[in-house]
Amino acid sequence: MAKRKVRFRGVKHTPKRLESDLLQKSKELLDDPGLLRPKCAGTCRKCRFDKPFARIGKLERIKDDPDALVKASKKGPCDITKAYAATASLGAAGEIPYLATARLGGEEVSFAKRGSVGNDKLIGCQYYNDPRIRLLLYNDMARKKKLHIYSFDELVCSNAPNMPEDYLYDAFWDTPYEFPNDRLACGHEGQGTLVIAVKSLGEEISICRNCAKDVSTLQYLISRISARDPLDDFDVSVRHKFHSAGDEGREAIPSDRIREYAMGKITDSALIASVLKDMAGTLKKGDVATFVSGNTNHGSDLNGFLESLRGSDVEKDALKAYLTGRNESVIIKSDRASEALSALWPEHWKDIVSAYTSRETAEAFGDQSRSNPAQALSGARRVMMSKDVIDSLPDFGKRAGPMTKLADAYAKAAKVGGAEMLSE
Repeated sequence: MAKRKVRFRGVKHTPKRLESDLLQKSKELLDDPGLLRPKCAGTCRKCRFDKPFARIGKLERIKDDPDALVKASKKGPCDITKAYAATASLGAAGEIPYLATARLGGEEVSFAKRGSVGNDKLIGCQYYNDPRIRLLLYNDMARKKKLHIYSFDELVCSNAPNMPEDYLYDAFWDTPYEFPNDRLACGHEGQGTLVIAVKSLGEEISICRNCAKDVSTLQYLISRISARDPLDDFDVSVRHKFHSAGDEGREAIPSDRIREYAMGKITDSALIASVLKDMAGTLKKGDVATFVSGNTNHGSDLNGFLESLRGSDVEKDALKAYLTGRNESVIIKSDRASEALSALWPEHWKDIVSAYTSRETAEAFGDQSRSNPAQALSGARRVMMSKDVIDSLPDFGKRAGPMTKLADAYAKAAKVGGAEMLSE
């Protein structure tokens, strides 16, 4: 876990209320140093906190001597012991003449400067009951000793990833999501679903594309974990419908992308959208046709895909004529045939018209890429039918007289357009 940056901002006189709060906490620590000790959830042969708290135990004999405690806060190799001695000296003295301030994650934090220990350790100790800030006291030890420390209502330590279930729910409930019955899943299966797996718990958080927000859920989940690598207990993937028949339909997010996501550079919604875009592109370049409408993946079942669509016979017949025998994938958000046709039309309109009517008819048309597909297809169908009818009638050639030509024109008009054309 990256070390939190703490910037020293100078000193100021102590406001009475803040002084009272800090004195109260320092007196609580003076009386019970065990408030700082994490609970064990690991399998260590010997607890890494035994030595620091053995040293703290030796300070019992000088607990009422603030000057002696200040001296103790300047000696020894253990930062936790020194931070405790510095904080306990406040409770023993009963006053805090001056406070320093530091900038921590955009928030200004006041603390009492004592001894030779780092500001981060002092702040972590003096705010021992704040689930986020108190981790400053433990970060170095967690990194050096390869520990995982989880901070929520409790403080829990393990020598390997071992997330408490209460921590998971507590951290997730900090997010803006509110799922039914306080569950970890929205319960929807959309075209894409973000899945964050906590390996040590065997639990998953699932958020569909429609529910996803512009936040990083993973950032919330690691915000109160102190570890060398707080991401080592997580797998992140996107479950999606944009896959060929027989494929799993789950795209694992690579580690470098996960780190960007954990830092908040990528949001839940953006992560899902980027995966769906990539998968749609891969699917369309594949050697097998795949059809997706809404939240349903039809695989390569063209008939099943067409039966699921709402639309006119012209639209469906044109789609069937064009897609039959082609390795052309179609991915649409709805169940409308018009959307499927519109997705293909700008690039393939001539082939669609050709499949629905004839190549000759398609070649006779000007550019139709920006036309309404259904209208263009209906027009092409009429042109083809008219030509077929006219070609089936006899040709009287140049020998036809005026009456023959007139009769021929009426006959062709009647055949092509019926009585309406005769009356015009």
